[in-house]
Amino acid sequence: MPRTAIITAAGAALLLSACSDSNADADANGTVSPKEVVEKAQTEMPRPQPGLYKTTVTMTGIEIPGVPEGHGAGQVVTTEDCLTQAEVDKGFEELVKQGQDGECTYERFNLAGGKLDAVMVCDAQGRVARMEMTGTITATSADMQASTALDFEGMGSGKMTFTAKHERIGECPAK
Repeated sequence: MPRTAIITAAGAALLLSACSDSNADADANGTVSPKEVVEKAQTEMPRPQPGLYKTTVTMTGIEIPGVPEGHGAGQVVTTEDCLTQAEVDKGFEELVKQGQDGECTYERFNLAGGKLDAVMVCDAQGRVARMEMTGTITATSADMQASTALDFEGMGSGKMTFTAKHERIGECPAK
């Protein structure tokens, strides 16, 4: 899995923890924009700790037209990435921007007591993907479950489910 995908997943986890007991839809228009997420994160969430993070993504289900049942399920990808102080200092706006291919908004964006419940919808060149996310978040870890529904041109709709676990495992290695 490319670093941008991991950063995006980690960034989404950190950004999703920006909200307290209510939806972040500040303008009450039915969606939560990346700007609203950033504003909540800047005012309500402690910044993540810099350090070395291990991310483990496990595919738990893949339902794509034309793909044999069970194909890809159980696949595990583990990576380690360093979150530097400089990246933390850039703030949440940069994390929101990283890895987004298209326009993304949040239908739902709630966090209460470290428990996450969110739905993000992205439109990339006419292809719409809807990701439902639940889990727990702290300043040094995230444990999430996600389900992504999307349409495959000429093939129909499909669904992928996965778990993602992010944990700080130490300091960044010296360069």
